[in-house]
Amino acid sequence: MKYNSQAQPPSNFQHFMGVAPNQFNSNAKSQTLNPQQQNQFDQSRVSKLPASKVEEINQHQSHEVNHSQIDLHQHSSKGQHYHPLTMPCNWDLARKHAQSRRTALEKKKDINKTTNIETCPCCGFEVERDDIPYCSNPMALSFLGSGFTLFYNYLKYCIIILFITLVTKQIYNLYTSYEGSYCSHLKREKIEGHIVELPNCSESLFLKLSLANKLDNRQALEHVQILNFINLFIVMMVLIYFRKSQRQIDTTIDEELLTPADYTVCVKNIPLGLGLNYKWELQHMFETCAVISDTKSIVVKKVVLVYDIEEIIEMEKQLDELVDRKKDLIKEYDYNFNHPKVLEMDSKIKELEHKIHETEKEYERENKKFAGIAFISFDDENMKNLVLQENQHTQFERMKSYWNKGKLEGLSENDLSWHDQKLFIEQAPEPNEVDWEFIHVKTEEKISKRMKAWIIYILVESAAFYSIYLISHKVAKYGDEAREEEIKGKLDHNTMLKINILSFIISLSIVLFNKFAVAKIVHYIVDDEKISSKTKFQISFVYKYALALFLNAAIISFLVDIVILKNVEGAGGFLQNESQIFILNAILPPFIWCIDPWSLCKNIWRWYIVRKGDKALLTQQEANTLMEEPDYLSAKRYSDIMKTMWFTFLYGTAIPLGTVCSAFGILIYYYVDYYNILRRRTVKESISIQLSTEMIEMLEYIIVWSAFGEMIMTYAFFKEISQIDVLLMVIAIVYASLPMEDISEYLFPVVNNEEIKPYDEGCLGFDTDYDRENPVTRHKAIEEWNDKQKLLIDSNYKIQKYYQQQDQFGYNNDGHYGRR
Repeated sequence: MKYNSQAQPPSNFQHFMGVAPNQFNSNAKSQTLNPQQQNQFDQSRVSKLPASKVEEINQHQSHEVNHSQIDLHQHSSKGQHYHPLTMPCNWDLARKHAQSRRTALEKKKDINKTTNIETCPCCGFEVERDDIPYCSNPMALSFLGSGFTLFYNYLKYCIIILFITLVTKQIYNLYTSYEGSYCSHLKREKIEGHIVELPNCSESLFLKLSLANKLDNRQALEHVQILNFINLFIVMMVLIYFRKSQRQIDTTIDEELLTPADYTVCVKNIPLGLGLNYKWELQHMFETCAVISDTKSIVVKKVVLVYDIEEIIEMEKQLDELVDRKKDLIKEYDYNFNHPKVLEMDSKIKELEHKIHETEKEYERENKKFAGIAFISFDDENMKNLVLQENQHTQFERMKSYWNKGKLEGLSENDLSWHDQKLFIEQAPEPNEVDWEFIHVKTEEKISKRMKAWIIYILVESAAFYSIYLISHKVAKYGDEAREEEIKGKLDHNTMLKINILSFIISLSIVLFNKFAVAKIVHYIVDDEKISSKTKFQISFVYKYALALFLNAAIISFLVDIVILKNVEGAGGFLQNESQIFILNAILPPFIWCIDPWSLCKNIWRWYIVRKGDKALLTQQEANTLMEEPDYLSAKRYSDIMKTMWFTFLYGTAIPLGTVCSAFGILIYYYVDYYNILRRRTVKESISIQLSTEMIEMLEYIIVWSAFGEMIMTYAFFKEISQIDVLLMVIAIVYASLPMEDISEYLFPVVNNEEIKPYDEGCLGFDTDYDRENPVTRHKAIEEWNDKQKLLIDSNYKIQKYYQQQDQFGYNNDGHYGRR
C-alpha cells in the first residue's frame, strides 16, 4: 500500500508519541511495583477503586512531583547532583552503580512497605538486588533474556553428546587400545649393515591408549568403525532434539518475561530528507496502512528514531580530550581543584557538554541526521505479529532496493511503501542488543568494512598459522631425526626427555596463544566491521575465533606430522602432540577462568586507584566503570566450546582419551563459568536465540569432522579408505546440507502460550527501552522513567492506604490519610 505523507499532525500528537501523564496515571492504578511478580488479590482490589478517586490521588501526587523538582541527576539517598564528569568522583555512588549492574535479581517488593526504590542515576537500574544462588538452575538468568540460559543449555548438551560418544564408542575404543600390543611388538630394521629389533612405537602412555596400539587387530578396528557409525546417528537425533530444547527455553522465557522487543518492530529503508515529522507520519502510517486484512485496529504506542551520531561521537572525543587536559592542570597545580586555570577548563567542558545536549535535542526536534531506521512499539504483541505477517520481504528485494538507492520497482498494492521505497519491517532486537553507534551505518560502508575485516583476518591468521607451522615443523623434524637415532640405537634417555619436554612446550604455547593473543586480534578485527547488533557481532566473532582456534590446534599438526613428515606414532609425532593438546585444552580453559586473571587484574587496579582517594583523578563515569566487574562476552565461551567439540570429533577415533578429557573439561567449564557470571561479571547486553541457533549450525559440523577424521586415520595407518568411511562421509555431508531447524520444528513443535498484556502494563516491568538506550534520547528518557517510577510507587502506596483506611475505619478520607 502506497503511503502519502500528511500535511499536519493532529492536535493529540503527544498521545501517541509516548504515554501521556493522564494515560500513565490511569493505567498505574492497576499496577504494583513489578507487574510480573505482583499479588493478584491486590491487583483485583486496586482495579475496583473508583476512577474519580484514583484520578484525585494521582492528580495530588502529580502536584507533589512537580513541586519536589525531581531530577535525573539527583541521588535518592543523599540528594547530590549527579554529573558523569565530576572530579573528584563520589566512590559511594560508583559502588552503588556497580551494585546495580550485578548479575542479580531486583529485590522483591512489598507494596505495603515499599515507598522508595533507589536507582542508579546514570543508568536507571535498581541498586538493591538479591544474589542468585550458585546451585540454582540457569533459568534463574532469564531476567537477562534467553541468550544466557540458552548458552548453559548448550553446554549441557555438549556434555551429553560427549558422554554418549564415550558410552557408545570410546570406552570400547580405549579398552581395546589399552589391551593391544602392537606398540610393544618388535620389528626388524637394518641399521648400518646390521639387523636390529626395535618396538613399533615409542614408549608412551599416549600411544598405548591410541589407535596405534591395536593396528594389528583389524577386528577391533572394524568394530570401532561400526560403533562410530551408530554413535553418529544417535548424535544426529540428539542434535535435532537439542534444537527443540533451545526453542522451548526461549519460548518459556518469552512467556514469563515481557521485554520491549515483544511489542516492537524495526523499520528500515524509510525515505530521507522529506522535511516531515517522521514520528507522527510513521505512527499514522502504521495505524492506518500497515494491516489491511484484519478488522482489529492497530495502535502505536511509541516511535524511536535512529540517528547518525558521528557528529556527537566526535564532540564526545573532544570532551574526553578536555577532561584529560583538566586532569593535567590539576596535577600541575598540586591537586587544587579550584585553581583559576582548572575552573576555566571546567567552563570549557560545561560549554561543550551543553553543546552536545543541545545537538541531541536538535536531532530529535528537527529529525536532523535521521538514518532512515525506526523502532515502532505497538499496544500488544498480536498487533506486532500482524504487522510482521502482512509486511514480509525477501533478501532479494533488499538487494534490489540497495542497488536502486532505496527504490523498488513493481510494488504491489499490498506492499507498504513510502515515496516508492518499500519499508522493510522485521522483528526488533532488544534495546540493549542494538549497537547504537553503528546501526546507522550505510549498507555500502558495512560491505566494505566486512570485506576489509575478512582480508585482514585471512592475512593475520595466515601469518599466525605459518609461524606456528614453522615452529611445529622444526620441532617435528627434530623429533624425526631423534627417531632415526633411536632406530640406530644411538638415542639416549636425556635426549628423548628433551624432545618430550619441547613437544609439550609447543603444545602449551599453541593453547595459550589461542586463548589470549588470537582472542584480542579477532576482537579488534570484528570491532571494525561496524555491526549493528550485539548478537550479530557475537556471531561474527565466534565464526572467526573458533575457526582460528581450530586451525591452530588441529590442522597444523595434521599438515606437519601426517602430510609432510608422516610421523604419526613416532617420538614427537602426531598422536603424542595431539594427546597433549587434548589434555591441556581440557585443563587450561576452566583453570584460567577459575583463576580469572581479568577480574584479578581489575581488582588489584581498583584497590590501587581507590587508595589514592581524590588524587585518583577519575571522573564519576570512569569511577563507575572501574567499580564494575569485567564485561561478560558469550562469544569467547562459545568459541572455546566449539573448538573443543570439533577437535574432539576430528581426532576422537585415533585418540579416544581426548573424548574423556573434553567431556570432563567442559563439565568443569560449566560450573566455573556459571560461578563467574553470577559473581565476577557484568552483563551489559541482551543476546537473542539467533546466536544459539547459529552455534548449533556450527556444532552440527562435528558429524562431518568425525567422518573426515575416521577417513584420514584409516588412510594414514593403512593407506586405504574403507567403504563404510565413504558412506559415513556422504551421510555427514547430506546431514550438514539439510535444513535441520525446519526438520526439528516439524518433528518437535513448540507452542507459545504467552498471555497478551497491553503495552502500558508491560512497560512498567521493562529494565530498559529503546529511547533509554538511544544516545540521542537517553538522558531525557531516563529522567522521565525515574519520575514515572517515583509517581507509580507513591500512587500505589496511597491507593493501599486508601484501602487500609476503608477496612479499618469504614470511610474514605479526602486527600488525608490517618485517624481523624
